[in-house]
Amino acid sequence: MPSIVFFKVLLNHKKNSSFITKSLIMIKKNIDFKISHLIRVNFYILILSIIYSCNSEVNVNSINQNQLNKETSLYLKQHAQNPINWQRWSNSIFDVSQELDKLIVVSIGYSSCHWCHVMEEETFTNDSIANVMNENFINIKVDREENPDVDQAYMTASQLMTGMGGWPLNVITLPDGSPIYAGTYHTTSQWDDILKRIIRLKRDNYDGLKDLANNVKNGVTDINTIYKREEISDFNPEFLKKNVESWKNNWDLNFGGDLAQQKFVSPSKYIFLLNYARIYNDSEVLDHVRKTLDVISSSGLNDFIEGGFYRYTVDNEWKIPHFEKMLYDQAQMISLYSLAYKVFKDEYYKDIAIETIDFLNSKMSSKDGLYFAAMDADTDGEEGKYYSFNKEELDIISKNTDLKTFTSYYNIDLNNPWESDRYLLLPNKNSKEKDWLKLNNVSLDDLINQKKIWESNIIEIKKNRTKPRIDDKIIISWNSLAITGLVDAFEALDNQDYLNKAVNMFEELKANSFKRNKLIHTYKENQFQEGVLEDYAYLAKASMRLFQATGDESYFNFSKTIIDDAISIFKDDESDLLRYSNNLELFTKLISVDDGVIPSPNSIIAEQLFNIGHVIFDDEYLDLSDNMVSSVQSVIDNNINSYSVWANNILNRVESFYEIAVIGPESKLITDQITNYFTPNTIVVQSKTESILPLFIDRFFEDETYIYVCQNKTCQRPETNINLALEQVPYIN
Repeated sequence: MPSIVFFKVLLNHKKNSSFITKSLIMIKKNIDFKISHLIRVNFYILILSIIYSCNSEVNVNSINQNQLNKETSLYLKQHAQNPINWQRWSNSIFDVSQELDKLIVVSIGYSSCHWCHVMEEETFTNDSIANVMNENFINIKVDREENPDVDQAYMTASQLMTGMGGWPLNVITLPDGSPIYAGTYHTTSQWDDILKRIIRLKRDNYDGLKDLANNVKNGVTDINTIYKREEISDFNPEFLKKNVESWKNNWDLNFGGDLAQQKFVSPSKYIFLLNYARIYNDSEVLDHVRKTLDVISSSGLNDFIEGGFYRYTVDNEWKIPHFEKMLYDQAQMISLYSLAYKVFKDEYYKDIAIETIDFLNSKMSSKDGLYFAAMDADTDGEEGKYYSFNKEELDIISKNTDLKTFTSYYNIDLNNPWESDRYLLLPNKNSKEKDWLKLNNVSLDDLINQKKIWESNIIEIKKNRTKPRIDDKIIISWNSLAITGLVDAFEALDNQDYLNKAVNMFEELKANSFKRNKLIHTYKENQFQEGVLEDYAYLAKASMRLFQATGDESYFNFSKTIIDDAISIFKDDESDLLRYSNNLELFTKLISVDDGVIPSPNSIIAEQLFNIGHVIFDDEYLDLSDNMVSSVQSVIDNNINSYSVWANNILNRVESFYEIAVIGPESKLITDQITNYFTPNTIVVQSKTESILPLFIDRFFEDETYIYVCQNKTCQRPETNINLALEQVPYIN
């Protein structure tokens, strides 16, 4: 790692600060081409990130014992019996560390992370390691899901210092929290070596470490500053077309998705591409999305027995999953497959959406109807053990059927196990299933009967296994994504139960997600963490989607209030964007702009400002949104695949955007029919009664329901016929 190499330089040049500076510049130049993208992906970096905690203050005495037995976080509790004197993240720790002049270890992970478990079992239970850490460091263990701003801060520092990131993330900092080392998983001997190198460096060249920390901090601040633009960008379609054409060069034409050694699904990418393909009638884009959806739904990413999607695959063919299941993935995949069903009318996509919802309801639902955060990758100390099978179990599963047919259908090579003597089952689904039937001369009825036997036997075997652990914290932002997913599913699949579930979840969140009149991020039992920008953004969008689906204006008012609060709380004076966290003690700002596995909260805020402005005809909201989108346009140029929600914001501006307002006693029935269609660059809203919202004013008549298609505060002639109304919107067919 570059950081380890640099420590050797420091050891050999203890007195030569100019050499240290030159070495930093050299390292920076060597990795600039790598980190320029990584830095933009995380944009404003936060080296020291402090967030509200309801725990008691840390003092000199408390750091001398492991404090994690007091925590409700499953991840923190997993480390409560370690011989290391772990503390939870707290502002007051830095008072103690600076008073004692002690370096800090910040170790970040999450409960469903396989390599986090491995390092905990191998290294953090080791008495010798514990002695070194306890004597020389203050040791902080962080659940990244409880403290996402802390995670983002140090993850970005890791990317800057080493060109890579991941979990567990292990960072060593100065007493003020400024990082001097960052790395991911280490073996026990590697970690022991790193700790002792750092100890020697502090003893022999403390000034060198301080110079390193200062250079990292300054570099992060310099690279990741977006200033206000004096003028709004000239949004034009050529910008999007050029960037999509460039993106196509990075598409994996064999296996779908983007070319990569590991495959993640970022659903917002494909939602943007669906919108883009429909508006520009780009069949190549549409075919790529369809291929990707087909491949991942029949790949190792999809649990075809119990439902749900794993987080990612460790190979480029989507075969070998990393087995944790995250709520945010399930929520967004429900949205993606629901929207894909609208576009392609493929019943298989409908089935995937239904199966994913059923998985959440059966496996990850709390007694209050909200969804838990995650499901572990490991059982009995082994990754994927719950989901894989040995040869004897394969014989049991295929009993009374043809083994060759069984292994062929599930893509099993008995001479090539996944790991040791264990095999994964990857069914031939969707279009692949049709090809398989023809190739193997098997009728569909025979396959259906055989699959019933196989899957019944699989379920029987799994009944006797240890179930994966559930991380049962409630995360407001992720549950908000799930509400949006359920509303998308309701509109696409005509299932009122999904809307009812979304409404109930929203009411539960509304009742429990505010402490001291402020939105929180996560809670469990009596512990909670203060909200970050993504909580405001995703909850506002969920509320707006409920307004669209129900016509209940209280949802619109709530969404607007949450957006207004976010702007008030997180406003950044130097830019047109919003800070990720509101802690004024932050080492440097953190402004999240990348649309990765979850969307940037800034891009969602911009989207919702745009929607609000179009409903209430308020130029102030539209201008705020324009300023936000304009400020990042140069950032996303040539890297649009990492900024897909921003791209969609631009799409709303470069091509006609429509408001469809359905007003009258039958508005719910008519709106439900309209939203069966795929409607890019459009917001569909409804009202059964007279309303003071500007889009509805003077358009209500008691005895008739009218459909108004509007642009730029001007509506065309109202229609009572859905088909005639939709003919006014060229993107809908």
